[in-house]
Amino acid sequence: MPKGNVNIRSLVGILALGSMLSAVPADAATLKQNPTVSGPMIRLGDLFEDTGAQEDTVIMEAPAPGTSDNLTGYELERIAEQYELDWERPTYLKRITVQREGAAFALTELKPMVLDAAQQQGLDVDVAVKIYGSKRNLFLPIDAGVEDIEFEQFALNDQMDRFTATALIPTGSGTPKKLRLTGNLDEVRLVPTLNRVVAPGEIITKADISWEKYPAKRLNRANVLDQTAMVGQTVRRPLQPGAPLRENDLKAPVMIEKGAIVKMTITAGALTLTANGRALEDGGKGDTIRVMNVNSKQSVEATILRPGLVKVTSNTMALAAL
Repeated sequence: MPKGNVNIRSLVGILALGSMLSAVPADAATLKQNPTVSGPMIRLGDLFEDTGAQEDTVIMEAPAPGTSDNLTGYELERIAEQYELDWERPTYLKRITVQREGAAFALTELKPMVLDAAQQQGLDVDVAVKIYGSKRNLFLPIDAGVEDIEFEQFALNDQMDRFTATALIPTGSGTPKKLRLTGNLDEVRLVPTLNRVVAPGEIITKADISWEKYPAKRLNRANVLDQTAMVGQTVRRPLQPGAPLRENDLKAPVMIEKGAIVKMTITAGALTLTANGRALEDGGKGDTIRVMNVNSKQSVEATILRPGLVKVTSNTMALAAL
């Protein structure tokens, strides 16, 4: 074969390959796997690759934020035909799932809104807000926040301790989702509590006290509401930190121990008598304990004044006992 001539068979093969390549459309569309959208509308380009100038064409509304929807193979085939896409549905394709992105939020994030709405309707006490309602599938559009939520309706009962409301949740389209809410507004008070476990015998100081909000309806006269009643005292048993205390949870630290020798004193008019005694009980300052006269072996009741000194509080028979 002369140099420079092309083999005929090779030439035929090249021409055939070129014919096959030209037969494949340049704009053949490809279905996307697991398509995801962020906005309120699904566009042609969200479902198919290589849609050309039709990429931004809106074809349907997207599911709600944070949810998904299915498109069957027949629906996809119809869409491709409507927009003249060169796409053929595979026989195995039954459906695809279109997911819409969303920003999750919790009901607790609406508490400031509830409190503000209640105060606008006359609530003037400190309250703890508790919201009841669906806690699932709470999503906003990815470009929205809880500050974009509004109340269509908000109402308090006569006692101002319960509310009902309808919240309008943005969806990114013109129609918000309505969310029905109910809840309680429990009045709270600041009460002094222990911020650590105090063992019996330990002296409570101001550093051991924290102020916590507690439902007012769960407090009564037996609760300690003033920290001055706690400072300098001890506990009868270990208590859970952060919980309100009752008066009988506290006691004065032991100033006189059982078995200790003390000076007993009793005053009758201008006469003051003293004697030695033995404490029959533990007690703190101001406590009344039983004390036995070491000489007469008679026991009397006495109030602890300071370490080693008690004042007899029994009747006149106690005077004879001394």
